Amino acid sequence: MANGERWSPGNADGTFGGKSTLREGLSKSINLVTVRAIMEIAPVKQVVDYAHRMGITSDLPPYESLAMGTGEVVPLDITSAFGVFANGGVHVDPNAILRIEDKDGNIIEEARPQMREVLSKETAYIMANMLQDVLEPGGTGIRVRSYFHYPAAGKTGTTQEFADAWFIGFTPQLVAGVWVGFDEKMVHFTTWDGQGGRAAAPIWGRFMKYVYEDQNIGMPLEYFDRPDGVVEETICLETKKVATEFCPNKGMEIFNASYLPGKCPKHTSLRWQAGEEAKSNISF
Repeated sequence: MANGERWSPGNADGTFGGKSTLREGLSKSINLVTVRAIMEIAPVKQVVDYAHRMGITSDLPPYESLAMGTGEVVPLDITSAFGVFANGGVHVDPNAILRIEDKDGNIIEEARPQMREVLSKETAYIMANMLQDVLEPGGTGIRVRSYFHYPAAGKTGTTQEFADAWFIGFTPQLVAGVWVGFDEKMVHFTTWDGQGGRAAAPIWGRFMKYVYEDQNIGMPLEYFDRPDGVVEETICLETKKVATEFCPNKGMEIFNASYLPGKCPKHTSLRWQAGEEAKSNISF
């Protein structure tokens, strides 16, 4: 850091696991995956630039610790930023008034919010798809599913010493954000109940449940539409590359068609497969 001290971030549970994908890092809120991303994939200057393009108006500290949430933002900004993922990469400036009508229903004034494309539709969809795993078993936002079962995605957030709990989530039609905290920064939660997944996510789930059950609103069931530029491929679960016929453990993942990973470099022939089978048959 600037003062010469070494910054040593860690995971919330104090563990250091093996390799994880970005999908796993998001769904389980693995801090070290986030840190590696800002240090090795997306430089901090690029992160700040994208954040501002996506609707964050506050100044953000240009340091790697930004990946851990050291920049202060307001709920309206971060919620509008998440709307980009639901809206195919297009940011819409928040507006409190949609239109003004007279007593006869004539429109006197109607808002025309500013819209701009800030992400490709492929990137927006891949992010939305990964964030859906946050609400699945093993994800930090699973408590949403106690109340709301429509297609949805989102992210939990927990600040140092449980001072603030966040959950920002979205469906194909609606984005909403929840912040749970205290006006005085010195006051904070004292237990794990102050986590975003425990304090904020259930509130979001109940709110969305009421919205979608309200017959006056009439929200239909919709799914996230995958653009043509995103493809699904079978990958090797060990190397995370496109699987060969010899990979023993496989899974599915989505990619931008222009940036497919290479073929698995490890499981390339029957010779490898035969070697592994021979090892499994050795008796001790």
